[in-house]
Amino acid sequence: MPSGRFDSGVAPWVCWESESSSFGIAFRSYSHYPQWLPLYLISDHAVHWESRCWENEVTAAPKLFFSWNKKKAKAMGERYGKNSYHVPHPWIAYQRKLACNDLGKQGTLVFFPHSNDVSKPQISDLDAYMNSLLELPEKYQPVSICLSFHDIKKGLHKDLRRYGIPIVTAGLVNSKKFAERFYGLIKKSKYATSPNIGSHTFYCVQAGVPFFLTGERPVFMLKGSEMVKDGQQDLKDYGDDEDILAYEHMHTLFSQRVDSPTAEQIDLVNRYMGADAQISPATMSLLLWWSLLVNWESLIRLYAKTSIRYCKKFLARCIE
Repeated sequence: MPSGRFDSGVAPWVCWESESSSFGIAFRSYSHYPQWLPLYLISDHAVHWESRCWENEVTAAPKLFFSWNKKKAKAMGERYGKNSYHVPHPWIAYQRKLACNDLGKQGTLVFFPHSNDVSKPQISDLDAYMNSLLELPEKYQPVSICLSFHDIKKGLHKDLRRYGIPIVTAGLVNSKKFAERFYGLIKKSKYATSPNIGSHTFYCVQAGVPFFLTGERPVFMLKGSEMVKDGQQDLKDYGDDEDILAYEHMHTLFSQRVDSPTAEQIDLVNRYMGADAQISPATMSLLLWWSLLVNWESLIRLYAKTSIRYCKKFLARCIE
C-alpha cells in the first residue's frame, strides 16, 4: 500500500474524479501537461454504462468536463453548461507505455464485487460462488481474487482466506501507481472474470484479456448516499431506458467464455472508453492550460492552502 507524500502526485488535487485511479498522471502524460500543475478539470471517474450527470460533476467549480461516454459528454454541455468534451479514456494511451510483462500468462483473475462508503454487494451464496471458481475447467486455473482497497480496509480478505484462493490488490486508488499495478495484475492472467459488469470488464478487454461473467449477479445495497436512495440499487437511478437495455445486453455478451475478446466485445469496449473520440493531445493540452489560466485566483489559494496543510503536518511530526 502507498504511504509516501507524493504517491498521489506532486500537484494538489482540484477534483478527485480527474486525479484518482492514476487518471491525473495519465491525462497529463497524454496531453503533455506538466505533472506538477493542478488539473482544473472534472471528469468521469470510471467506465460507466450509464449516462447520468451526477451532482458532484455538475456543481464542480471547473467548467471543463471530460467524458469517454459520448452521450454523457453531450448532456453535460447541453443541460448544464459545462465546457464538455468527448475524450478517450486516459488509460487507453497510458497502458501502452507501461512496462507490464505479459509473458507467462496463466489462470484467471477474479474481480470480486467491491464495496465503497455507501454501497455493499450481497452474494446470496458465497460458498457456492467460491466453489464455482475452484471448479472452473483446468485451463482457467489457477484462480486468484482481486480485492479493492475498500474491502481490504474492511477486512474482507481475512474472511476469504478460508477458501484457499490467493488474494491480490492493486492498492489505493489515489496512488499514481494504481494503473501500473492494475495492468501488472491482468497482464499475468490469461482470463478475467467477475459476477458483475464493472470498469474492470472494459479495462481487461481493452488490454486484450478475455473477460467472462461467472456466478449469480450480486445485489448492491445502498445506504447513506446523497445522490441515490437507500435500499437495493435501482438501475433507473443511473441511466435511462436506452442505457439499461445496453447494460443488460452486456451481460449476455460477456456470459460466453472465449479465448480472446470477440469483435463485438472490442467494439463495445472501445465505444464506452471513447476510443473513437476526435480530440487530439494538443487540443486537450490547450484546454487544460486555458482552464488553469481562467482559474488563476483559485490556483493561488489552492497552493497556499496546500502549503499550510503540509507545514502543519511537518510541525506535528517534529513535535512527536
